[in-house]
Amino acid sequence: MVSKLFRGAAFSLVAALIATALAQYGYQPFFSQPLVQSRAYGMELILVRLRAIDQFDAPLDDDLMELVEMLESDANRFIGTLRAADPELAAELQDEIEELEEKVEEGRNHHGSVKEVTELTQRAYDLIIPAEVRKSPAFIAALIADLTLGEGGVAEGYEEAILDEEPFLFTGGWSSLQSVKALWAQLGSYATPAQAADVDEMVAQLDDIYFAPEPPEPLVGNPEEAEAPAQRMLGLIEPIADAEVFAGRDMPALAVSLVATQAQACRAYAAGTAEVGLEGVYAVGEMYARYLAGFLGFMAPDVHEEAAEVIYALTGIQDEGAEDEEDEDDEDERPEVADPAAACRELLEALEEAVEVLGG
Repeated sequence: MVSKLFRGAAFSLVAALIATALAQYGYQPFFSQPLVQSRAYGMELILVRLRAIDQFDAPLDDDLMELVEMLESDANRFIGTLRAADPELAAELQDEIEELEEKVEEGRNHHGSVKEVTELTQRAYDLIIPAEVRKSPAFIAALIADLTLGEGGVAEGYEEAILDEEPFLFTGGWSSLQSVKALWAQLGSYATPAQAADVDEMVAQLDDIYFAPEPPEPLVGNPEEAEAPAQRMLGLIEPIADAEVFAGRDMPALAVSLVATQAQACRAYAAGTAEVGLEGVYAVGEMYARYLAGFLGFMAPDVHEEAAEVIYALTGIQDEGAEDEEDEDDEDERPEVADPAAACRELLEALEEAVEVLGG
């Protein structure tokens, strides 16, 4: 299943720029530690998808099967770093993901495999994300933002379920909310009683929307219903964490940051560590999709097209407009990349052009 990170990007960007344009915080986790955040997000995504499919017995609905198919891509966000730290654990995790996919495809009981992959992912988390980082308010707040604004997350899961007529995407949004609540339980210790009450109010509204794992029948309503409380929640947690979680507030600065991350990825490719290089492309693609694609697609379509094509080819992340065109053509095949290192450099050049367009 192709990622749908661009849906709602304009809404998110406007909210970030208007509602909190003057906000200044001490930490910018998406700028200071983009790869750490991206690796952690990959592991959180795996745990979200596992929780979702574990709510149902075999055989799974096709929508839920698509969540399983995304696990391999989720793992690409961190597997190179994990392999460098513990090759056996990395191989075991990939093998268990493959076994889970086979069980789901064959309609067999998947709950045992879900447990195995969950435990392996948690071990990976403990290994490659230092404990002091995981306790950091800025790190936690950034993860909450990822799970809220990312594809199929709290803000988008409800909308995608209705507009795409794939009801079980609702389950993915529900599962993302469970992870957000667990993270908020950690972050809440830094909040004043008034701050905590305000966030709790938004979480309660989201709980009312995602009231159960299984989507209601029929699934009808305002597709944007989860957007407002989700955006408000993020705005409230920023001062609690003293951290900026809307990385697109300063698009020129974000573009410069993406160039730095992409350059690091290209160095990894050149050094022969392609998996680590790909981690960087995922980190870049996520932020590009969330905050820059819509603006650049309008202001510099040639630059955007070049960047979007490489991001899609290497990661599967694709903008909504391109998805719509693909749906019309009944095509769903990613182009093969003969030389990922060269593709990495092409993306780097496109991002450098984006910096010029944005005045960074």
